[in-house]
Amino acid sequence: MEIEENGIFNRKYYKLCFIIYMFINTLALGYLGIETNYLFVPLLIWALVIIVHDIYKKKFKLKKNYSLLMIVQGLILLLATARNDYSDLNSYVIAVMQLVIYLLIFNNPVSMSKDDIEDEVRMIIPLVNVLVGGASLISIGMYLVHFSSLANGWTLGMVGNRLFGIYFNSNPAAFLACITIVLALVAVRQKFKGKYWYLANIGIQLVYILLTRCRAALIILAIIIVMVGYYFLIRRKPYSNFKRLGLVISLIVVIAGASLVGQRVVEIVPQMQGIASKETSRFQMDKVVKAGHLLIAGNWQDFNQGLTIIDEVSNGRVSLTKAALEIWHTEPVIGIGANNFKKIGSQETDALEYWAVQVVHSHNVFLEALVTTGVIGFILFVVFFFKTLLMIFNVLKKSHGKEIYFIVQMFAMIVLSEFIGSLSDYGVFYIYSLSATLAWCFLGYLYTYQNITEISNIDKI
Repeated sequence: MEIEENGIFNRKYYKLCFIIYMFINTLALGYLGIETNYLFVPLLIWALVIIVHDIYKKKFKLKKNYSLLMIVQGLILLLATARNDYSDLNSYVIAVMQLVIYLLIFNNPVSMSKDDIEDEVRMIIPLVNVLVGGASLISIGMYLVHFSSLANGWTLGMVGNRLFGIYFNSNPAAFLACITIVLALVAVRQKFKGKYWYLANIGIQLVYILLTRCRAALIILAIIIVMVGYYFLIRRKPYSNFKRLGLVISLIVVIAGASLVGQRVVEIVPQMQGIASKETSRFQMDKVVKAGHLLIAGNWQDFNQGLTIIDEVSNGRVSLTKAALEIWHTEPVIGIGANNFKKIGSQETDALEYWAVQVVHSHNVFLEALVTTGVIGFILFVVFFFKTLLMIFNVLKKSHGKEIYFIVQMFAMIVLSEFIGSLSDYGVFYIYSLSATLAWCFLGYLYTYQNITEISNIDKI
């Protein structure tokens, strides 16, 4: 075989190494006093080698407008970062590596076939399951011994009543666990070697998600279960539409009940260990209902009171949104660049809630696009977002009734998982999260499927 197929120019090997790099970034490196993961240096050099090689071989084409949208957005992020006086080394690392994600992880060669996708996926799935499975097992062990340690301003293990484990943050870790479950389901469905390990890992990730008490992850998990349940239990049966609807509702009720039981177990275990605790539901539906009534009451005072309750329930997301908009006003056209949210928020704005600018991002993917890349980058992302929605519906429609439908459905679920998570926490523009990288990777596969004209002949991945 040619060196292009098996050597340093092969994107498959680059993706695998990039995944390892991103996994390391999800760990609590700050606890060890590591501020920058310098593995970005060889990965950046390698990326440049691949790009130059592909340009020389006339394999690097950007005619696909969906790729161009995000590459231009990435260039704006880099420009905004370079123009901002607050930018530091980590700012440039984030901006540059985000552009690498667009160029080499998301944007696939025009010659890529279904066999190429199969080849990559059969290497990515085992790697992710081993990495995340091991990390979640260690983290669960920390929970069982109630391990909690603070060093260099970073916590390891338990943080209050939530499990972070060896990850820097429980929320992106929980999103990663959800995606790992989806990948394990693909492995089981496609009869990968090590079936029982994948099944065991699904259980491990379920336990970890429950212990993180991440609300968005629980919603993602419920959607995954509904989609898988519908595929295997309902889709192929000769049921009427009414019966199908009834079965789906029943499935949702069962899942909700199981979730309540799971949360109760999470509450009981610490008590069995002799740890006194009184848990409150993370969803706090009674407060949400009360806030809803106040918001539509029709007077300004009740409306503000409703917003205050929503802010409390959402851990200050309303205050954070106000702070984000104030920060955006400092650079409205092309944004503040990467990793400058906290610095600008604390020094150049009059945010009422100072704590709201002690985080490194706005906790919402659309706000983040607006703040970091301004109006221009925001418009590009919104166009890309709606284009992606249409593409996913199109691919699902074309593959319906075929063997590949389950694969397409699961790939779409990976993207959806990260998007749901990005509405309230880490988004798709940060290189701290492996879940975001996997979402871009599998979204690229979905776009490639769309470009395969003979999708009707695709039977399996």
